[in-house]
Amino acid sequence: MGMRTDYRCTTCDARFTAGEGGGFFFDLLHCTDCGAAKSISHQDMGDIHLAFIKGLPVPYAMVRARMDARIKATFTGEPLDGEAYHEAVSKFAGPCTCGGTFTYEAPARCPGCRSTQESWEPTGGWVHYD
Repeated sequence: MGMRTDYRCTTCDARFTAGEGGGFFFDLLHCTDCGAAKSISHQDMGDIHLAFIKGLPVPYAMVRARMDARIKATFTGEPLDGEAYHEAVSKFAGPCTCGGTFTYEAPARCPGCRSTQESWEPTGGWVHYD
C-alpha cells in the first residue's frame, strides 16, 4: 500500500528518504507547505478510522477483512465517506510546525529546496510496506 526510497535532489543535491501511501494500520500525510511527513496510526485515530471502515463497501484490505467485519458489526457511530475521512484525519493531525496543514494530497518535498519528486532521482531500492 505504501513505499519509501532514498533520493538525491537534482536541484540542490540534498539526499533524503521520502515515502508515500499508508499501510494496513496507519495513514501517511504530508504538509502542504514544507512536505514533512506525518504517520498516524489507525488506533490513534479512534472513532475516525472506525467510522471510515464502517462506510466502506469492501474491507480496507483483504488481510484485515475479519477485523473490518467486526468493526462494521459493532461500531455504533455514523459512517464516513472518503472525503469526510480525509478532512477528519487532516484536522486530527494538527498543524505542521512550519504552519502548513497535513493532507493526503500534499506531495513529499525535498528538505533542502522543497522541490517535488519530478526533481529527484532514486539512490536506493524501493521499500514497500504493508
